[in-house]
Amino acid sequence: MKNYSLFLSLFLLLILCSCDSRDNDNAEKETKSFDIEGVSRLKVDGIFNLHIKQGDMESLTIEGSPEMIDLLTVRQRGDLLELNISEKDSRTFNKKGTKVNLTVADLSEMEFEGAGNITTVGNLDLADFRLIGRGVGKVHMELEADYLEADLNFVGSLTLKGAAREFSLLNEGIGNIDASKLISQKVDLISSGIGKVAVHCEDELSLEVNGIGTVSYTGNPTVVHENIQGIGKVNRN
Repeated sequence: MKNYSLFLSLFLLLILCSCDSRDNDNAEKETKSFDIEGVSRLKVDGIFNLHIKQGDMESLTIEGSPEMIDLLTVRQRGDLLELNISEKDSRTFNKKGTKVNLTVADLSEMEFEGAGNITTVGNLDLADFRLIGRGVGKVHMELEADYLEADLNFVGSLTLKGAAREFSLLNEGIGNIDASKLISQKVDLISSGIGKVAVHCEDELSLEVNGIGTVSYTGNPTVVHENIQGIGKVNRN
């Protein structure tokens, strides 16, 4: 069962990588807007390209052909916004160059499963933010937060830039996590995944590594806890 899940994740990753080489046909395209208000949590399920920016005027728009736009399900329940597209329709959705653009005033949580490319446009200024990652994804976020929590068990890559007073990272996935340009004062890192993890800490660092791959840190922190097991490697820069 584990091998099947791994093969499925790698297959979805191949679909994700094809997003950047999709063919742009000459079909008529339009922009559809959705009314949203008071969104502070986001759940993304499916493989598509999502751009997130911060602004006073909340908005959600989808750019693409009418038949592609209709494939995406949009639902808001209280402060939770859900964006969903079936696995069956994901490849066609990306191949046609469909784009999803989201503007939020604030964001406290984002969960993605089987997500495609998620990118922030500009810097997000947040208080406490929780990032939950499953499935397959390629995520690039620039943000400033008092407290940032990342719970990751996905195949792909995550890049974090900006600053956080406290950063808690649990990694159980496969791929690369680059938080070397996220300037953090206090970091609590637990990694049992496969791949590379890089963080920057300038005050206190707690470190547990029992996976396969390399964990590196910069910033000359005071290491208050260190537990390294298995065949993982730690680079202190």
